[in-house]
Amino acid sequence: MSVSSSVGADRPEASAEADVCLIVEGCYPYVAGGVANWLDWLMRSLPEIRFSVTAVVADDHPMGWKYELPPNVGAFRSVPLSIRPPKPVRLPEPELDAGHFTDLVCRTVGDGCFDAFAELCHLVNARPPAGGGRFSRRSEAPTQLQLMGSRFGWAVMVAAYERLTPHSSFPDFFWAWRTLVGGLYAVLKAPVLPARAYHTISTGYAGLLAARAAVMTGRPAAITEHGIYTNERRIDLTMAEWIPDSIATSLARIDDRTDLRQFWIRTFESYARICYRACSRITTLYGENQSFQTTLGAPRDKLEVIPNGIHMEKFAGLERRPGRPPTVALIGRVVPIKDIKTYIAAIGKLKAAIPDVRALLLGPTDEDPDYHAQCMQLVRELGLEQTLVFTGKVNIADYLPEIDVMALTSISEAQPLVLLEAGAAAIPCVTTDVGSCREIIEGLPEEAPRLGSAGRVVRPMDVAATAEALRELLADPGLRRGCGEVLRERVRLYFTSGASSARYAALYQGLIAA
Repeated sequence: MSVSSSVGADRPEASAEADVCLIVEGCYPYVAGGVANWLDWLMRSLPEIRFSVTAVVADDHPMGWKYELPPNVGAFRSVPLSIRPPKPVRLPEPELDAGHFTDLVCRTVGDGCFDAFAELCHLVNARPPAGGGRFSRRSEAPTQLQLMGSRFGWAVMVAAYERLTPHSSFPDFFWAWRTLVGGLYAVLKAPVLPARAYHTISTGYAGLLAARAAVMTGRPAAITEHGIYTNERRIDLTMAEWIPDSIATSLARIDDRTDLRQFWIRTFESYARICYRACSRITTLYGENQSFQTTLGAPRDKLEVIPNGIHMEKFAGLERRPGRPPTVALIGRVVPIKDIKTYIAAIGKLKAAIPDVRALLLGPTDEDPDYHAQCMQLVRELGLEQTLVFTGKVNIADYLPEIDVMALTSISEAQPLVLLEAGAAAIPCVTTDVGSCREIIEGLPEEAPRLGSAGRVVRPMDVAATAEALRELLADPGLRRGCGEVLRERVRLYFTSGASSARYAALYQGLIAA
């Protein structure tokens, strides 16, 4: 990974089309770690492939880049989901049939209807016929601002409210519409970089943009899901206190009315259905994810598992540094989905059993400042100021020789690279039972010969079990060493970079040849 602290800008678009256009959301090149690291690895591991990158971002405010684009990336474009309008002006009205347009939008967001979405793609990008009216004389398709901010846009929203969520609060629906359908309009109007194939890393708006690219260009698209986007949004939205519940429900009453929270969740599920329908190949990191994909309409004959891979040699030569206290570490962003608070609380309990324990938290702290502040307050409340160190973003390899046990307390994961990196360095792990973590620690059912356990797997948000598992491994050098060797062998056999990149090369060759 090559990290830059400078503010980036769109790379001028190359005249030649790319082999593959990667379409990403909310990560590369603006957020370091996780999927962004994986994307950087993917492009650099396939230097023979000509890539372009389209990054879907929240708005058009300037953002700093955390990565330098690899030399085989010929073009980069950011697509903001919302844009700041110029000074207030009366927008020209689109020459579109409001009733038909409303029906298409409602079927897209409410039902995930691919045919409705495809018709929208063509409808909003077609030049109106000559001689129609004020708008038609301009011979231009409607803009994103016209679709959202004109009287036409208001009429469509009101009609959709009556059709989709008439029992919810209209003001709250207004803001949900601006986010969910405003993002849809942004995707419908975004420029599509020319490529022989399109590859998205999630459903959501990036998945919609890949679907639109496939519809408008006739070129194939594929998706690789690390975590399941709809599951992560469902967790976020279920816990969200800013979404009001205006319909009282109970187990004693079946209520088929749609509340605003359900509208948010259902819309993201609809976007996933459209993406799965548009994609020729649907890959994920581990088999359990496929049950979620098929539930939302992914055909089984499109599914494939391609595990993550790492460079073993990058970590294999690291030697433990002597003369240090027993040390545990969590590598990850300080955000709620990583459940850093459970890690902090577990360290509090662990310190009672091992007073000289040292704990590290290796990862960026600036993504969610409010959550970071809450975590620091918990550190102070538990008296861990001298025990737990937040390092910020660092080179992980510099710290691995100091770590005895790795912890992962996330409430949602896919196939965490940090567990594989720990394995390459023979560091045992304590992890929550999410994503493919159990498979990494205990092995796949078909693993032969059985290698054994590489650490401990605990329930999410179980502070006591996390602390006890860490204590058990720290207190027993033989157990710790044995678990580390098991994890290293499992990674060597099943999770190498070369094997993974070869699978993606084959995926791209198949798409381009189609």
